[in-house]
Amino acid sequence: MNAAMSEPWLIYTLIFAIVFIGAQLAQSAIRHILQQDRRTAKRFAALDKVARALPDIDVLRKKDSGALGSVLISRLRLLIVQSGTQIAVVRVLLIAAGLWLLLLVIAPLPWSLFNRALSTFLAAGSLVYGYLSLKRSRRIARFGEQLPDIIDVIVRSLRAGHPLPVSLSLVAREMPAPAGPEFAVVVDEITYGRDISGALGQLEQRVGYPEMRFLVASITIAQQTGGNLAEVLARLARMLRERFRLKRKVLALSAEGRFSGYALTSLPVGLFGLIHLVSSTYYLEFWASPVSSTILQIAGALLLIGNVVIYKMVHFKV
Repeated sequence: MNAAMSEPWLIYTLIFAIVFIGAQLAQSAIRHILQQDRRTAKRFAALDKVARALPDIDVLRKKDSGALGSVLISRLRLLIVQSGTQIAVVRVLLIAAGLWLLLLVIAPLPWSLFNRALSTFLAAGSLVYGYLSLKRSRRIARFGEQLPDIIDVIVRSLRAGHPLPVSLSLVAREMPAPAGPEFAVVVDEITYGRDISGALGQLEQRVGYPEMRFLVASITIAQQTGGNLAEVLARLARMLRERFRLKRKVLALSAEGRFSGYALTSLPVGLFGLIHLVSSTYYLEFWASPVSSTILQIAGALLLIGNVVIYKMVHFKV
């Protein structure tokens, strides 16, 4: 680290990169705040135009992300949408790049510049991806808990004689986030000319909850063939509650394995940090060894394999 930092060109390059990315993030944030109302108005105007000509509003959802031909960028965009984070893909990439440069500067790793750059790049990407994945998992779990209640609201509204769009608008008004705002988008799409099945299909993609497809299929079949939609949805709500109780039971039975995985993962990192805190010179000979980076990479790979095996052992599809 000290040898690398003694090179002036590297210091100047890192400082320039950090300042440039910070300026880009600040400019993006200020522009987002100042133009939020105008962008919303333009989006509704464009939505009205597209709904009449071509009922496919996916283009509107991609317009803030630039050219997205890459599969990785497309998956990142889907991850951002499903996590409920109101941020463009470009800003996420800028944040990841800034975090990478920050780790590259402050990480006390006495390796070559390439090894440090690769390690900190993987660490920064993992942190950003892990944060978005955690938000997505929590949001999907909250939506899954709300789905039976959502169906109950629709059933009560249908039995009261309301049409399906009115029932969906009732869900948008009564249910808290994330269900309420998502169904508000569905109601807006239906209002601007999109069919109910297409709007609910887009909701399924935005939310990412697998059981949502049952609701979409039930409504689509009822629209095409007729029948008592309220009775079908009432049975669906009961089935979803049974599945939810079964999932909770599986989580309780697999709790020991999951916490064992957490302990086995955090123990090496925790011991390393504790020993380094007590005796900062304990690992000097290890860091000076030319095979230290290789050993850490092998250890990280084995730790990752162990986590994958434990994950497969304690996660069951219900």
